[in-house]
Amino acid sequence: MYILALDTATNSGGIALSRNAEVIGQVMLKAPLRYSEEVLPCLDLLLGGLRLKRSDLGCFAVAAGPGSFTGLRIGLATVKAFAQSLDRPAVGLSTLEALAFRFRWARSRIVPMIDARRQQIYGACYRTDPEAGVRLEIEEQVAPPAEFLRRVPPGDHLFVGDGAQQYRTTIQALHPGSRVASSDNCILPELCLLAHRRHMMGETGGARRLEANYLRPSDARIPPRAPHLGHP
Repeated sequence: MYILALDTATNSGGIALSRNAEVIGQVMLKAPLRYSEEVLPCLDLLLGGLRLKRSDLGCFAVAAGPGSFTGLRIGLATVKAFAQSLDRPAVGLSTLEALAFRFRWARSRIVPMIDARRQQIYGACYRTDPEAGVRLEIEEQVAPPAEFLRRVPPGDHLFVGDGAQQYRTTIQALHPGSRVASSDNCILPELCLLAHRRHMMGETGGARRLEANYLRPSDARIPPRAPHLGHP
């Protein structure tokens, strides 16, 4: 079965394709402001290079957040459209889980941190697991870096993601025994692998089940309505 994975939630987005658990191709975008323009051409480029058609795809995976609000909407709308039109299963996956899963070989807690702007990060804490790869230990959250790091118990941890890079000094001050990996937010192969696991466990579903995991409300606000002025 061919699985197509899409990430437009992070700044290291793109499209990846796997045959079951074997990743056979990917196209990196890393251009968040152009995700809406580039997603479909990159998909056709990837499929064309592998001599596949859209109808050959058997399952879809999408990074469902946390991440860019606009990016999440682009990714979810794209995958929903394909899953519905082709009548294929789909699964939304956590960006933080996928980032932690990338480092599942680590013999320590894995702490993914993604820059959330406004001097905040999206973060969580995972423990490696022989069956699941990683298992959530501290819930996903959005918070100022120091506030989040104080919720992480002491120990030899591996901090990953662009948020960890950005706040390396804060991490070293609050968790001096831990390591900070030189890593970006690329999770495309991991989305494919996690989707395959979910599919084998019967945890994929229809497009209607896909929902964004924003963690915090959008900056966009509906302006207050002007007070009604009655006639004198």
